[in-house]
Amino acid sequence: MNKDIIGIDFGTTNSKMAYMLLDEPVVIENDQGSKITPSIVYFKNEKEFSIGEQAKHNQIIHPDKVVSSIKREMGTDYKKQVGRFKFPPEYIGALIFQKLIQDARERTGKTFYDAVVSVPANYSDSQRQAIMDAAEIAGINVVRLINEPTAAALAYGIREDRDRKVLVYDFGGGTFDVSILSVSSGFFDVDASTGEHRLGGDDLDTRIIAYITKALQKELGKGDKIDLALQATLKEAAEEAKIALSTEEITRITIPFVAENRPPFTMELTRQTLESLIQDLIERTRAPMERALHDASLEKDEIDDILLVGGTTLIPAVRRFVTEYFGKEPLEGDPYTAVAEGAALAGSTYVPEKSRMAKNVEISDVISSSLGVKITNGTLSRVIERNTKIPISRTRLYTNSWDYVPEVIIAVYQGEEEMAEDNEYLGQFYISVEPMPAEENKIEVTFAVGEEFGILNVRAYDTDSGNERTVKFESRSRLSKKEKSKWMKKLVGKGSVHVVIGDESGKTTLDMYLNPATSIESLKRELIDRQIMTGDEMIEIGEMTPGDDLRISDLNLEDGCIITIRGNNGE
Repeated sequence: MNKDIIGIDFGTTNSKMAYMLLDEPVVIENDQGSKITPSIVYFKNEKEFSIGEQAKHNQIIHPDKVVSSIKREMGTDYKKQVGRFKFPPEYIGALIFQKLIQDARERTGKTFYDAVVSVPANYSDSQRQAIMDAAEIAGINVVRLINEPTAAALAYGIREDRDRKVLVYDFGGGTFDVSILSVSSGFFDVDASTGEHRLGGDDLDTRIIAYITKALQKELGKGDKIDLALQATLKEAAEEAKIALSTEEITRITIPFVAENRPPFTMELTRQTLESLIQDLIERTRAPMERALHDASLEKDEIDDILLVGGTTLIPAVRRFVTEYFGKEPLEGDPYTAVAEGAALAGSTYVPEKSRMAKNVEISDVISSSLGVKITNGTLSRVIERNTKIPISRTRLYTNSWDYVPEVIIAVYQGEEEMAEDNEYLGQFYISVEPMPAEENKIEVTFAVGEEFGILNVRAYDTDSGNERTVKFESRSRLSKKEKSKWMKKLVGKGSVHVVIGDESGKTTLDMYLNPATSIESLKRELIDRQIMTGDEMIEIGEMTPGDDLRISDLNLEDGCIITIRGNNGE
């Protein structure tokens, strides 16, 4: 694997990137010399587009051709119609990832095929998979997804040796996360993580926009309507006012053009008024904090350090709210760049020659959402509760609800809602059981979650018949493998490669679509995580045994080629 791994903070409003230089995480500037790239895409047509500041400037001129906050649509069926194409969130996100990687390569002179990408702690597997798909469509090999609060804690706490409890309050552009970690001499143990994935700076902007719009409409009267271009202008003015009021008590908002034959519109907005508009949104962060403290079995006075992450935490009212809640000041740091720096630090643990910092880093995480099965009354019976440390294997006993049934259904869901159907459906399978009177079967259901992303093993065992069945549930892309390959080919000129994984007897074990940027080392790790091969085995392609540092793109593989898993002795 290439020793240069980039850390990417793919944000709702802005994105950042960092890498390790001389044992330190360094934020990489974009082509405009800024550490922050707006997560905005402007489509001039289906072939021409721009990303970042240039796209942001087009929000006012061509608002119908601009997409912002696409991170909020990850895992959904959202589509952006541009010419003949309907672009999914994964492709639009890939454009942003591609921009980040291109700028990083030009700034540093490094290749950066591999990346650690941050995700909100409370995102579901489908949302996480969509972000990973976006990065891979851009030609990036994602070696790890890391929760944003965990990454921030790495950036803040890597240089500390003392043991402490740390709460990360991550209020970004589109999401709010709160995580509690135990930090001890380079060991980062996540105790609890929760939040809201539809609460962020965008929602605060909406409140300001509504306030400005009301004043504007009062001046315009009923005759003039607010069109898309003016809406985009109001959005930009609201964001600028919010930023200004983080350091000033009052700011002037000016809208140069509101309608034909109308003078420019101006008004003043005070910090006090802003706080009255958004106070209930800030207050909404209290419940997740209390939920995290409860899940971690801690009182708020047991928190040693508080880290503020995300641009929204620069608002004085937010900082004051957190300070008053805990009775202490948060630590000082850069809330914009901490996540990218932490992602870069996490990436340094994957290189052969680890930095001084990486040698002393170990990260333990928790599952972000509960996992369980649907039972007869339609509710979700949880087998593994949210914020359970991983890896974990847990067993619960179930029974048959009706007389003499020959089989039962094991329907698996992820989420916190009481009714199973209100949660995310992962799949189901049947197991044959001994026909017995109702509630006499004893069926053991075991859920096992490892450290690898998106893999849940579920085992059902009927103690009376001895029948058992194990099914592996893997995080599923919303895009099919062919769709993902199509978008990848459109963006980077080459699609994924369809290969067949087989054993020495010639038996097919698995069909895979490989990202051209995937290294042989990453492929081996994935096959080991999926229990397709062991660490003592090797892979062979034709007569070649490729080295770990080679990538799929280096091998000129054709679709349908066979990759064989063999023992190291070649037998």
